[in-house]
Amino acid sequence: MAKARDIEALVVGAGPVGMLAALALAERGVGVEIVDEEWRATSRSYALALHGSTLEHLDQMESGDGLADQLLGRGHRVDRIAFYEGSKQRASVDLAALGGNHPFVLVLPQKELEDLLEERLERHGVRVRWNHRLAELTVGEGGERSHAVVEHLGKESTGYSVATTVWVVEKTLELAPRCVIGADGHRSRVRHALGVDFLELGAPELYAVFELGSSAGPADEVRVVLGDSDGGRGRADVLWPLGPDRRRWSFQVQPAALEREDRKRPDKSRLAVQVGRQSYPYLSRDSLEALLAERAPWFEGPVGDLAWSVAVQFERRLAAELGRDGVWLAGDAAHLGPPIGVHSMNAGLAEALELAQAIATGAIDSLEPYGHAVRAAWRQLIDLSDGKGVEATPNSDPWVAQHAGPILASLPAAGDGRKKLAEQLGLRV
Repeated sequence: MAKARDIEALVVGAGPVGMLAALALAERGVGVEIVDEEWRATSRSYALALHGSTLEHLDQMESGDGLADQLLGRGHRVDRIAFYEGSKQRASVDLAALGGNHPFVLVLPQKELEDLLEERLERHGVRVRWNHRLAELTVGEGGERSHAVVEHLGKESTGYSVATTVWVVEKTLELAPRCVIGADGHRSRVRHALGVDFLELGAPELYAVFELGSSAGPADEVRVVLGDSDGGRGRADVLWPLGPDRRRWSFQVQPAALEREDRKRPDKSRLAVQVGRQSYPYLSRDSLEALLAERAPWFEGPVGDLAWSVAVQFERRLAAELGRDGVWLAGDAAHLGPPIGVHSMNAGLAEALELAQAIATGAIDSLEPYGHAVRAAWRQLIDLSDGKGVEATPNSDPWVAQHAGPILASLPAAGDGRKKLAEQLGLRV
């Protein structure tokens, strides 16, 4: 067997978090390989917004000149988060309170962010190894390097009367990285290699997601509609403006609702939407119209093309530890949570920059306090979504106080930024 090739850093996963980690390493002169089992960057995604703090981080990158500005040119600015009960606005938050150079949320397709990061990587001589799957990872101990087996995948046609295309291993690479960043999503192979449990911190939430042509509603406001589900639990639907003429609706639903729709349209029940190599249930235009009629009859104006629609489950999980022995997790590999505030991706981007800095400065073995801080922050977010650790001041509206948990979990900020936004609502974290 050939000797494994020594490299300084291996990044597993080429989503936004992995690519930013690789870029931050490359700009600091750290030799890096980045692999992903997909054959290209995603064309669809659920994460679609960058927090103001994330844009601030991108501005501060050593070679990030113009990176945030380029993203601003490709995205859509949102200045307010408004909270509704049916058609009645109950509260709103002005994101200008965040301060800094980017006191807003930038809405843009994940593909736009990934394409720009990939362009920047190539300028540094780093190419994403698409179609490369981490097959094995042995974590080094006591200062030893880790050992990674990476499989290069290719397509092969099989069958005679009916042709079938399957993925096969064309080549195997063996690498000996000094450090590894696992940014490979909720099914992380790096987390599995570390032997780290992915702890469930709460019940999962099922959403019906529709991206459509429409100019209804304010173009600079995210609208969160809070209500009660059939089971009596709280429910949060959200309307995102993607630009002047595009919107995304995400409706929180119960599995039984989707099953009823399938029974009405058995011809649709087996259709699926492909996101990378994963399949999700397809939802018809009829499903959208039924949900709009039930949940948002106030949503006025014509509904144009339905670009895509899926049913997707969001979990609440946290890795039992974030890393050790030079191998660390970031983004969805480390944590999953409520989707409306787009917290997991934005937290992951900040983690990518911090891990890259630690690797470049030789501080990768001193990250235990960092791991504790990230886990504590994520537990606080999950607790807040359940209304724990929230105090309503005398200035708080009774409706806001009643829904304080889901409101705070929907705010696109963390730490001090979340506290500033909560103050507008008379809430104290």
